[in-house]
Amino acid sequence: MATQPLLSVILPAYNVEKYIVECLDSLLAQIPAPNELIVINDGSTDSTLTLLEKHYADYPHVKIVTIPNGGLGNARDTGIAMAEGEFIFCCDPDDIVCDGFFAELSQVASQHPDLELFCFNSLMFDDDNPTQTWSKVEHHQFGQLPSRSVLCDLLRSGAYTSATWNYVLRRQVIVDYQMKYVARLHEDHAYTLEAFLRTRHAWVSRNIYYRQRVRQGSLTNSTKGDAFFRRRYEAFIESYDKLNELVTDEQELRQLRQLYLLHSFRLMIHLSLANGTPVPNYVTEAIYSLGKNLKPGGVVDWLLLNKPQVYSNLIRIKRGYKKAA
Repeated sequence: MATQPLLSVILPAYNVEKYIVECLDSLLAQIPAPNELIVINDGSTDSTLTLLEKHYADYPHVKIVTIPNGGLGNARDTGIAMAEGEFIFCCDPDDIVCDGFFAELSQVASQHPDLELFCFNSLMFDDDNPTQTWSKVEHHQFGQLPSRSVLCDLLRSGAYTSATWNYVLRRQVIVDYQMKYVARLHEDHAYTLEAFLRTRHAWVSRNIYYRQRVRQGSLTNSTKGDAFFRRRYEAFIESYDKLNELVTDEQELRQLRQLYLLHSFRLMIHLSLANGTPVPNYVTEAIYSLGKNLKPGGVVDWLLLNKPQVYSNLIRIKRGYKKAA
């Protein structure tokens, strides 16, 4: 009888010929068969598929599947539907997974059979100068913890990100709750929040296991239009609705609302300022309507909730952002 693999890595790939080999090699160096690496070639028009077939066609645990271009969410959902592992890890094809990732996951999963969520630290690095790095997700509490405690700590410190490569999730949770990415933009916001809220038992590693590449031309590092910000706002509302749906304890809900709303308000303002565009009116209106019952933790939070324009101007000056035209 075949042994169920511990891990299935889902790797959507669209026109990443410059990076896909480095990414897959970082995974293959530490993840042996029968674990599986499922690469979903999302209708690439460059040499991505050629490189995949040239380098990895003979690896029994690398599965290469080509589909019509449908975006990250659809590609991830396609890969997850094929997966057989106990755990799912969704990796981006231009990033690097650091040594030790699979070894610690294997050890923790063996020692803690109730493990549902495996979390770790990450950093960003400059594509043109890989030695130049910045912290991305930095945890402050470690070991075995309730998933919601991990979420609260990340929100409180401002380190929370919806990036789906920030954790490994037990596949049965995805199956039981029929979790889907679906969307092309901001597909991971509600999904990641649901992952933290649906699970109970998490493990947080002290180690850095993920390096996110910052490159010119990527969505993360490009000028964004109105459609991006509208969809980002819609993803926030969808996630906030999910929070209210899944948290039934009133005291816990108040705490999570407070942390999630403040974190989201700050992020949406910072995104606009970094883009050199005005903060959309619908964001300001959401701050006034959804934030009216929140208790500010200090002067900065008070400004954010009561004088968002003043808060935005102060942040712009502090960070040296260009003034919107």
